[in-house]
Amino acid sequence: MKLRSGHAQNLRSRRPPLVHRFPRRGHAGAARVRRTHVLGGRSLRQPLTAAEVSEILTLSDTGTLPSDPSLPRLETTAARLNRITEILVHHKDWRATFALGLDTLEQAAVLPLQRTESSFVDPDYAHRLSIEVMNQFLLNVHGEFGAGHVEPRWARHFALAHDCNLSLGRVAMAGYNAHFTVDMPRAVAAIGSRPDNARDYFTVLDTIGRSTNVIVDRTKGVFGNALGPALDALSGNGFAGAGFSGFNVVNFGNGLALQNPNLRAAAEVEIGALWSSLDLAVQAV
Repeated sequence: MKLRSGHAQNLRSRRPPLVHRFPRRGHAGAARVRRTHVLGGRSLRQPLTAAEVSEILTLSDTGTLPSDPSLPRLETTAARLNRITEILVHHKDWRATFALGLDTLEQAAVLPLQRTESSFVDPDYAHRLSIEVMNQFLLNVHGEFGAGHVEPRWARHFALAHDCNLSLGRVAMAGYNAHFTVDMPRAVAAIGSRPDNARDYFTVLDTIGRSTNVIVDRTKGVFGNALGPALDALSGNGFAGAGFSGFNVVNFGNGLALQNPNLRAAAEVEIGALWSSLDLAVQAV
């Protein structure tokens, strides 16, 4: 498989050791949660109203997205994510710690790029990639707020967000881990990516990698410096130091492998190993 020049070619090198997966915890839907997080003696969260929970459930229902051409559908999906994030931020809800980052990148970096369709060989592919990445999150938000099914990686993030004894940075990084190590390759697979799509995939992901400082700025605007070292990890230099470009290569390769019955099982093991290894690594944040 020939990938875009400048990216690593070995998609299976330097695999992290396989460690035990974190068991899924039970978690309460927002309508039932009445715990208030406190940081430095100050409340950081008030319960959402029933109307807000209902609105989040409506917005996160991916089955109601319009069957428009891919760019209008992308804009609608991003608008839904943006409104969900606004609701969570209004309450300083800790489930906003990741949603803030995803929404900020979509609004500040991804949408402007996607609207410049000349940037891509296949604009429709690029649009569908961004839609599916958001949908991976929205599906689990819908489960969280509706007391429905939540996949283990996101159950981890939401369970931590309900634990007022943890740091905000720990909660946020659980979300970013779920997004980068699992959602990305699953999105690549879900839209039927092929090796020829590599250029457009990396155009989107490289743009994100160059724009991560906007996450830091907006997160500080909402939570101050409460995320601590996590903000350093989310900065441009932090992403580069964490091997973000290398993750992009591995995720694309795993997304292709998930579509191959002969490679799917090995790809699932590698994805699980990456998620588990990073979950352990960020526990000290």
